[in-house]
Amino acid sequence: MKILTTNWINIFGVFIVTLFYAVILNYSNSNLNYNIFQSVVAGLILICLYGMIFWGLFIISLIVADLLLIVWSQKLLKQKLLLEWLLVSSPFIYWVIKYQEWISLIGIITFFITQLLRERLIAKAMGI
Repeated sequence: MKILTTNWINIFGVFIVTLFYAVILNYSNSNLNYNIFQSVVAGLILICLYGMIFWGLFIISLIVADLLLIVWSQKLLKQKLLLEWLLVSSPFIYWVIKYQEWISLIGIITFFITQLLRERLIAKAMGI
């Protein structure tokens, strides 16, 4: 169970970076005359409402992949985390290619970075 609780870094990291990207995207759009507050609200709506499918699939995929790969054995942890990143990111890579959803690419890159940070959290939680 300790390993599953380390997923907070993935969820928090992806949320913050994609929100930051959405705010910049809204604020820099010349067709919209948003101030910074409106850009933040629009970014939150984009991430939370439009991204509900993303968040649902992302969290469920994280839990299932952790249960299958990491919970039973922490040997080769870095390789398992990279495999988890590849498995979880695959549908979102498809979305980037097919629908050109560039915000998903930002999420994929951030997820990769947070997976590398998560290795330390798992090692600390398990006393490795």
